[in-house]
Amino acid sequence: MSLYRQAGRASGRTVLIAAVAALVVGLLAGFLLGRSTAPKPSLADKVAALRASLAPAREGLELAATEYGQAVRSGRVVATTEYGAAKSDVQRASDTIATNAADLRALDAARAAALDRAMAVLRNAVSRRADPAAVRRLSDAASAALRAAGGG
Repeated sequence: MSLYRQAGRASGRTVLIAAVAALVVGLLAGFLLGRSTAPKPSLADKVAALRASLAPAREGLELAATEYGQAVRSGRVVATTEYGAAKSDVQRASDTIATNAADLRALDAARAAALDRAMAVLRNAVSRRADPAAVRRLSDAASAALRAAGGG
């Protein structure tokens, strides 16, 4: 009996290890090649995606003024359901804007700051039960600030 293996013969384990290593290298190379040739989104695509993600803010601002006008008279809440809905709409708009704040600042930091100020003034007016006409103006101003900031 020989103490040495015969030259030219590979064990099954060695072949399996080599096959797995070749598979891993091939998958990695394919992934890297695929990523390097993938189309990169344009600025227009990114802005369109931002506008789409800000849709709940636009809708919330629009609904808030309408519901608030039905809910408050002379500083008193006359319809609690509508008042709660108006507050929820303003909060939804604020949350959506906060979620997308980094992208808004990247587009225009000054306009993003103006939007934040407009939203703060609107939230304050709703919570202190301001005149519905004033809340409508503030909601319109916040909508205009959102459009100016890039939110469509």
